[in-house]
Amino acid sequence: MTETLAPTSTGPRDARGNGARPGWYAGAAGAVLAAAVGLLVCGGLAVVAWMSADSGTAAGALRAGAIGWLAAHGSGVVASGAVLNAIPLGLLALVAALLHGSVARVASGFGVAPTTRQAVSAGAASGLVSAAVLAVVAWWSALGPVHVEIWRAAAAGLVVGGIFGFTGGARGSGLARRQYDALPPLGRSALRGARVGAVTLLGTAALLVLGGIVVRLDAAGAMWDALRPDALGGLGLLVVCLVVLPNLVLWNVAALLGPGYALGAGTSVTLTASSLGAVPALPVLAALPPTGPRPASLVALSALPLVAGALAGYLAVSPWRSATVLAGDLRTALTAGGGAGALAGSVLAVGLLLSGGSVGPGRLGHSGPDLALAAPLAIVVLAVGGAVGGAAAHYRGRRGADDDATAAAADPPDSTPDD
Repeated sequence: MTETLAPTSTGPRDARGNGARPGWYAGAAGAVLAAAVGLLVCGGLAVVAWMSADSGTAAGALRAGAIGWLAAHGSGVVASGAVLNAIPLGLLALVAALLHGSVARVASGFGVAPTTRQAVSAGAASGLVSAAVLAVVAWWSALGPVHVEIWRAAAAGLVVGGIFGFTGGARGSGLARRQYDALPPLGRSALRGARVGAVTLLGTAALLVLGGIVVRLDAAGAMWDALRPDALGGLGLLVVCLVVLPNLVLWNVAALLGPGYALGAGTSVTLTASSLGAVPALPVLAALPPTGPRPASLVALSALPLVAGALAGYLAVSPWRSATVLAGDLRTALTAGGGAGALAGSVLAVGLLLSGGSVGPGRLGHSGPDLALAAPLAIVVLAVGGAVGGAAAHYRGRRGADDDATAAAADPPDSTPDD
């Protein structure tokens, strides 16, 4: 009996990907799947909100949902001549997860070869298909004075689809895991520390937002009652609050870093004072502090970015989580710790960059952090904290090694031969 082991077009693949489908298959198919699911979710929510309203049509609700889906890509929305380009980051997270996950699943199922060329191919195909889909949806969804410019939609689809198509292709093909395993211990430990540092600062900022909502729960309730939503309308309003919540969290990161943020021209919110005008009647915005000086004790929170960076650096160099060599060389410890902090700060800087924009006409055309200050500070402060944390882990590791050596000298092994 003879068994055929040669790969076929749909059979097993070897390490070079022979017999696998090309990456652009996965990128194109994943982008179409992600767009279909995203439009279904946004359109469905808009229809649910329309069912609680007294006017409009189902087709208009579907178009409104499609406009929201386009805005999540960063395409901006033109409303009565004003361009609203703020991105609801909660919705962007959904778009990114759908694109990344869809392309990854299809790439894994198709057996795309784990090569950089195939991952780039997946990203390029995903970007082109997303650009075409978003352009068509922008053309179809125009609602009189409210619409999305087609070229903006195509550009946003090209960028977002390209980025997350590439990451999905790299993950689904196994390239990402292969590249991670190929990193030196220094690189892997820095990535671990950076993740913890970024999450720590984001979590702290999220607690500040939730604390603000709890403290001003009466104001949030008044805003909710003023809108008078019924059950379905309340569900839609809750979803809107949730998708903009990550924006508020990042704005509070900017406040912890020092520069603060604005909601309208001439406004400012920092840890020491708040100067706000009229804000959109969205219940989650009750978390914003009222105009006036803020409690002096909040200034102590300005140390948190440095602490988050130190935690990132410490975990990057921590001798019980990293290679032993990292704990024995101060220069390496400082590099790993500072690098972990800088990487965490870079991730936060990208988030700060995406969190602002125009949320309305007139003075509301400016909202979000002061990027010229907040983004560089995020990188520098967390890098400095990371270096401090790396040095602390280094000296703690040295002390532990000295203690072990002292204990071994005080209690030498018994070398007396047995009788």
